[in-house]
Amino acid sequence: MRHHSFWIILIVAGLSSCLNAQQPDNKKPMYGEVPKSRHHKKSDEDLKKMVLEQFGSIDSAVQAHIDFAWSYFYNNDLETAMKRFNQAWLLNSEFPDSYFGFAALMDMQNNNTQSARFYKIGNEKDITKERAKICYQRIADCKEQLQDFKGTIEAYTKLTEINPSNALAFKKIGYFQSYFGNTKEALTAYTKAIELDPTDATTYNNRGYLFQTLYRTEENYKNAIADYTKAIELDSKYISAYVNRGITFMENKDFVAAKRDFEICVQLDSSSGELRRILGLSKLSLNDKSGACGDFKLAKELGDLQANDLLKQNCQ
Repeated sequence: MRHHSFWIILIVAGLSSCLNAQQPDNKKPMYGEVPKSRHHKKSDEDLKKMVLEQFGSIDSAVQAHIDFAWSYFYNNDLETAMKRFNQAWLLNSEFPDSYFGFAALMDMQNNNTQSARFYKIGNEKDITKERAKICYQRIADCKEQLQDFKGTIEAYTKLTEINPSNALAFKKIGYFQSYFGNTKEALTAYTKAIELDPTDATTYNNRGYLFQTLYRTEENYKNAIADYTKAIELDSKYISAYVNRGITFMENKDFVAAKRDFEICVQLDSSSGELRRILGLSKLSLNDKSGACGDFKLAKELGDLQANDLLKQNCQ
């Protein structure tokens, strides 16, 4: 009798396990892709009725749930993001955005096979690629917010493949390639961004910084100066470009030009102790000790922590 009871327990446990394995899971794409019971199908119909009452149409409800999903993704609530993408998919399985969302979330789980699969489905359902452009931008925004910078580069790269005129995407690729020390790739991306949008002062400044730090060659210094100068032409109050150009002049021992740039900096921001200190350093390089010490003193008063050592070293 005990023997029979033992097997009955095993069979029941096995059936229970099989049933549980077949349960829809809203924490997986497309609810785990399992057949749904009559009970779950009724729940799905109830959801559709509810959202119709709330949003007025299925399309409006789908868009709302997609927006909710990206918002949760952006704020690192990936489980709730998956649930909202699933609800949007349930409401309209032909809308591409859910598949892009599934793909991006699979990326976060390092499930490359499933990620590639859902990207493929999303692209197949988006003939015009208009939804893909929106989704890749949102994926890039989310991954940047979550500091997944390699994922950010990948998303922007995919965006440039379907929208090669997107200057912002190339600019972002340049920035994050630079972050990883991939100078060649960063320069290529920044140059493309400038070709597409020659009015963006920030991109010139960023490319100039790469030239400045790439190799200490005369050609790279000239390129850096040219980019900083262009950035300043586009934005006459761009302090970072003045600072970077002034430092480049200092490195080339053109202390007069450096001093001129730093003087503009302190005019633009008279409350910065750091700017006042580097102006003092340019004067010190020109043997204007009195002027330098006056700047170091003011820098200290403005809270610059390095100014005190410079005062002790040069102004006793």
